[in-house]
Amino acid sequence: MVNRIYSSQELKDLQQHLNKMNPVDLAEHFSNLTPYEVAIRIKLLNKDLLADTFAELTKDKKLEIIQILSQDRIQELMQELDEDELVDTLQEMPANMVKQIMTRYIDEDRRPIINQLLGYPEDSVGSIMSVRFISCKMNDPIDEVKQAVLNSDLDADKLEQIWVTDPYLKLIGFVFLADLFRAKEDNLMPLMQSVNRTVSAHDDQEVVAKLALRYDLSQVPVVDRENRLIGTVPVEWAIDVVREEYDEDLSNIHGITDEPDEGYLESSNFAIAKSRTTWLVICLVTATITGFIIHRYESMLAGSVALAAYIPMLMDSGGNAGSQASTTVIRSLFTGDITLSNFFQVMFKEMSIGIYVGVILAVVNFLRILIMDNVPISINLTVSFTLIITVIISKIMGGILPLIAEKLKIDPTVMAGPIITTIVDTVSLLIYFEVASLMLGL
Repeated sequence: MVNRIYSSQELKDLQQHLNKMNPVDLAEHFSNLTPYEVAIRIKLLNKDLLADTFAELTKDKKLEIIQILSQDRIQELMQELDEDELVDTLQEMPANMVKQIMTRYIDEDRRPIINQLLGYPEDSVGSIMSVRFISCKMNDPIDEVKQAVLNSDLDADKLEQIWVTDPYLKLIGFVFLADLFRAKEDNLMPLMQSVNRTVSAHDDQEVVAKLALRYDLSQVPVVDRENRLIGTVPVEWAIDVVREEYDEDLSNIHGITDEPDEGYLESSNFAIAKSRTTWLVICLVTATITGFIIHRYESMLAGSVALAAYIPMLMDSGGNAGSQASTTVIRSLFTGDITLSNFFQVMFKEMSIGIYVGVILAVVNFLRILIMDNVPISINLTVSFTLIITVIISKIMGGILPLIAEKLKIDPTVMAGPIITTIVDTVSLLIYFEVASLMLGL
């Protein structure tokens, strides 16, 4: 393929166009270009916009750009990246490249901060927090604080709140930038807002998303054990966390593990197949349990063949009922509406819901069988009564399994997918055959 030759006017027009684009749109634009076209555009971007765009790119595209840039441009890029963005980039790089970037392109005064952030576990608050913020002591004159803001090189979104500490640097509140510059008195205390919640650098990043959602926070402060401010997580980063957690939860619910980072069309078919196979194999193996159960009650089915026709309906109803309950409980866990202390409340609530839902379904099912199926009334009653019990137990299990997972430090969404379906299928069969043996005397 022949590389296009641009005229001077075309390059000038392209430069004006590119430097007006949003970094997210630029990153998407870069993903569809050849290395040559990317190199042309990189030279035309101003350094701030290049850094913002670079932070939005995929791992492979970042590696490609680093290989394109000159050493001076790499150093400029590393200087423009915020510490959290730089850490994200380094975590995606091969070890030899990380060492090269740290020794050649990271200023000595930034290395301790970068090393500290790299030391936090992946998906922890520390791995995503920003260590660039403005703080002041509670007794500082307002004019001094204003001057600190004016002299700061922080972006506007990091200056919305000025954090206030006591003389021992312990966080006690914050002041909105607008209130600071409107103040008529030289005293911070009347302007200060209380801090609703703080997080630790070692907390899971999902905690930040929960707090930002629950308390409508624009920034979440990160403190150490002595309540000293060590970083912040802006709300836009919390939104990114929500998306990541949503993608992870959705994958767990549908039994997808280690989903590729690339887009759907860019990912290899083998990688996607691998991510989908694990739980399918587990379900395939565990499904043998239902086969053993059916084999055990083979004589019962032989005595009343009509019973076999309703097995899929009962298993599907139980699985769907359990998934509804688990999804509701998981959502409530995320928003903080319930905690582990509500275990028995959840159990009894889902039992009550199960009774209502089970009776309604049983009545509808009884009428359906009565009208459409030519089977004895005794079998109709057996199926309908089993449906009530199955739905009740499925609701209870769907409600408590996510709580048990939370207690065991397992992602509760794992319980909303294949596991709940497999367990409920097994329980539904056992209930069905035991009820049939009692009611039909088989």
